[in-house]
Amino acid sequence: MQRTHRLRADRDWLPTGVRRASKLVRGAVWTGAGAVVASAVAAVPATLLLWKALVIGGAGLAVAGDRAARAMLQRQVARMTRGEIELASLSKHAEGELVVVRGTIAADTPLRGVLVETEGVYRRLVLEARGTWVHEAAVDFSLVDDTGHHILVQAAGARWIVPPRERVIYPGMRFRADHVPPQVRALVEGRDEIEAFEQVLPIGAAVQVIGYKTASADVSGDVAGDYRTPPTRATLRSGPELPVVITALADLDR
Repeated sequence: MQRTHRLRADRDWLPTGVRRASKLVRGAVWTGAGAVVASAVAAVPATLLLWKALVIGGAGLAVAGDRAARAMLQRQVARMTRGEIELASLSKHAEGELVVVRGTIAADTPLRGVLVETEGVYRRLVLEARGTWVHEAAVDFSLVDDTGHHILVQAAGARWIVPPRERVIYPGMRFRADHVPPQVRALVEGRDEIEAFEQVLPIGAAVQVIGYKTASADVSGDVAGDYRTPPTRATLRSGPELPVVITALADLDR
């Protein structure tokens, strides 16, 4: 899976109701903070206000608002499922059922970061080049629990929910290497410096995954086939209401 889109369209995949709730939470944080700042300005002469402190406080409010909105987003999406289940029980669920599971990532053919020398199953690159863009790529992977049971996750359409990160400046030549996707090279063409930040979801990361139950042919599958069909393994895929949604456990409600 590969996609490149503008940052402002980054959450367009969410159902309308979930997007609305997330925006309301973020707005509430700013509204409440605005009332506090207004009271401070009224109570203290403007010459005594430290503008640097106000700017830093505003940045902190932006982070707090985003965290609250992201936590709401995660809860709203999780509510669309029938609750968290064990990996070992996924094969017993109906085809097309939306579920949430947890496990550790494993993969036979991982990808590598564009800027980060890390192997993983999902990379997310945010860069400033004629606007702010997001480039994402992902590969199919396995999810393993503490007992060694595993399921498959199809990367097509997947989304990785991550906290925002401050971009740093990279030399333009870093984006002209052969391994850089052509979409990214085209965006940064002719630029000497690029503001960017890349995150890679590494092998071994503990994650929560939301997806629709299906099955994939697998010679080591946990569901035996007959003489005409191969064994299958329980799998999560994207579906009509939601894509596969991945969140690192360390980022849940962070």
